[in-house]
Amino acid sequence: MIFSIILIFISICISIGGTYYTLLKREIYGTYRNTILNILLYVFFGIFFFPLYTLSTESLIEESVALLLWKTSLIFWLISTSVLSIQQKMTLKIKKISSFPSILYALVGGMITSLLILPNSIEIFQGSSNNYYYRFTNSILLLIIIFFNIIVLSLLIFYLFNNLNDVRDKGSGRNLGLLTIQFSAVIISYTMHLFTQNIVYKIIYYLIYFIGAIFVSYAMYRRPSLFLELTNKIYDFIIFHKSGILLYSFNFETGKETDDSLLKGSILIGINHILTNFIDRKDQLNLIKMKDRDLIFEYDNTYDYAIILTTNHKHAFIENAVSNFMRQFSDLNGEKLKSMKGLIDVSEFGNAKGLLTETFTPYIQKTKK
Repeated sequence: MIFSIILIFISICISIGGTYYTLLKREIYGTYRNTILNILLYVFFGIFFFPLYTLSTESLIEESVALLLWKTSLIFWLISTSVLSIQQKMTLKIKKISSFPSILYALVGGMITSLLILPNSIEIFQGSSNNYYYRFTNSILLLIIIFFNIIVLSLLIFYLFNNLNDVRDKGSGRNLGLLTIQFSAVIISYTMHLFTQNIVYKIIYYLIYFIGAIFVSYAMYRRPSLFLELTNKIYDFIIFHKSGILLYSFNFETGKETDDSLLKGSILIGINHILTNFIDRKDQLNLIKMKDRDLIFEYDNTYDYAIILTTNHKHAFIENAVSNFMRQFSDLNGEKLKSMKGLIDVSEFGNAKGLLTETFTPYIQKTKK
């Protein structure tokens, strides 16, 4: 019992720490929905499911209470793994999120819950090791739970391999692959314990669960951008003066600064549109939708310059990063921008790269050689 309490305490501490850090770094996750899903994953898995699952096998607890804890843990397992699958999908691609998995999880989860509340659907008994064990007297209930776990496992693997080639950098792809393997192992070990009631699988589950929890927490601390839509990419970032002078340009695909001779035609069309449509309002973010690109621009009439960014999909992180960059760039170069006339040395605006690296860290690639 003491060992179980220690494990529960560690699980809750990791979950609370992860929840706090997620809130602290919430701007890095792209959308509030993504942040909420990260928090729910910690809460449902580490604070609700794990303690209930662990305590339900302790023989010091009254049988009726232990059975209730076991059934309740099954419900939280359904919720936790559903959130896990949806979160992995959103980590890979927020755009074009299908509602089919959520509907499927809700339908299958509803069937399982309705069968769980039936009397005598599960029997409890005490084994030779003084731990409680459970027998599914309703074989349909067990089969549906296993079917549910197979669906979640299959979708985790499918989402990963279906989007792996589109992930913006190999490091993030490897880390997400490791996380997917770890969560898959958690699902498999739990399912085996559920089916066989063999304590070996329970120990394996504990081991994999804590290794995974530590790895996830470490990844969130070292690379919180791992959980920011990994297939989202930025292509070009351009700063133009209202007069048409290119102040600075950076290509995220090559990791290098560029000049106007290398800018693509669709970008130049957007730039011309911006330069001919400056208005008196400031700090307003605009968007031009193209076939496979979002062209974002923000302009400042105080200093008469525009920022243009092309991405395959605009979301909250990019919007905030553009606004933050513009504010810092104006503070840093305001006097130079106001005094621009005659021959202009654009190299004075090279300080934009440092700001760019700071505000768009998840999208910055190492320079290719």
